[in-house]
Amino acid sequence: MTMIELEQVSLVLGEFNLRDVNLRISKGEYYVLLGPSGAGKTVLLEVIAGLRAADNGTVTINQRDMSDVQPEHRGTALVYQDYSLFPHMTTAENIAYGLKIQKRPSQEITERVDALLADFGISSLKNRYPGSLSGGEQQRVAIARALATHPLVLLLDEPFASLDPRSRDDCIRVMQELKDTRSVTIIQVSHSGDEAYALGDKVVVLLNGRVAQSGTPDEIFCQPISAEVAQFTGMENVLAGTVTSDGSGYSRISIGSAAILLPHTYPNGASISIGIPAGNIRVMPEQTVSDNQGVNCIPCFVKRVTWGKDTATLKLEGQILLTVVMRRTDDDGHIPRQGMHVCAVFRNTDVRVLSGV
Repeated sequence: MTMIELEQVSLVLGEFNLRDVNLRISKGEYYVLLGPSGAGKTVLLEVIAGLRAADNGTVTINQRDMSDVQPEHRGTALVYQDYSLFPHMTTAENIAYGLKIQKRPSQEITERVDALLADFGISSLKNRYPGSLSGGEQQRVAIARALATHPLVLLLDEPFASLDPRSRDDCIRVMQELKDTRSVTIIQVSHSGDEAYALGDKVVVLLNGRVAQSGTPDEIFCQPISAEVAQFTGMENVLAGTVTSDGSGYSRISIGSAAILLPHTYPNGASISIGIPAGNIRVMPEQTVSDNQGVNCIPCFVKRVTWGKDTATLKLEGQILLTVVMRRTDDDGHIPRQGMHVCAVFRNTDVRVLSGV
């Protein structure tokens, strides 16, 4: 069953345009909206919630056209990054606020608040005020308050952006449990690929007010359809060049002095963009590389090595510039050092063709 449908939704705000947005979200799905600052993510949430009116297009929630429906009657709840808790109310009073506005029976309010306190692991915070809570605790209270009135749709605007890593991980765990146990439909704005993978059934990439791509997390991060999406989602090696044919049924892309074997044949002379995931490139000593069919080998030298806790990131220079991410082990002797001459090795099937054909 479709819970939210957006058809050709457009809105002009000064120099910014939200343009022809089409989305269909099923009941109970968890959607993550990804995009850079200024892409229109929060604006889109506010259009769904009814806080902004679209210039064109329609918003349908639970098969009802929302064109003339006020925000309080849409069945949505919006939680902003800054929590917006009432500072003079305790945790329990904040969660109960919407239920009291609806004039629900006191016993029902008490039972509902106690259940949410338990679900979010904040029963011990029941009588504390927001000023005494950590950021992660406040965020849990804010989401519990939003859920108290049983909304059809929960809208989250970068809910974990200002949290420390441990609080963020705790909140993600809570949302995973919420996703598994409740039927509420959730749309979350985020900049984080980790959050998209951890929570999203579907991911929408919004760039310059347009939907650039939508799909599962794997489709977005492993099969981006354009150079712009690939660059935003963190594919480290995005390159452009011209297709050449070697006469034996293979196509290559010519980039500077390099010729990279492609996974399929493409029209000779076509201009295309490709992406190569940094984790799919092996770095090997030049003398150990054999000329295997379907394998690309680019002679390079190691310009720089950046060490992380679990990985090392190599910047390679040669016929083209490449970034490689290698997994660290107890013995890091397999990771080349700065100044070494190596070959960057990857199969043609590791090359993602992004656009232009």
